[in-house]
Amino acid sequence: MEERLAFIKLYVKKLKENPDEVFKQQVKLVNSFLVSAKNFPLSKEEYLRMKGELRD
Repeated sequence: MEERLAFIKLYVKKLKENPDEVFKQQVKLVNSFLVSAKNFPLSKEEYLRMKGELRD
């Protein structure tokens, strides 16, 4: 999990350092991830339980 957060922070830093034209496609991709995450039908706990990574 820490590796993911470090990657996200690095990626966000790169996005902020460059104009939108440079990362236009990446901006669209990240925005689509955010929309998908908001519309995901399962809670975090339900998803992890389904994957077998969370026990009751």
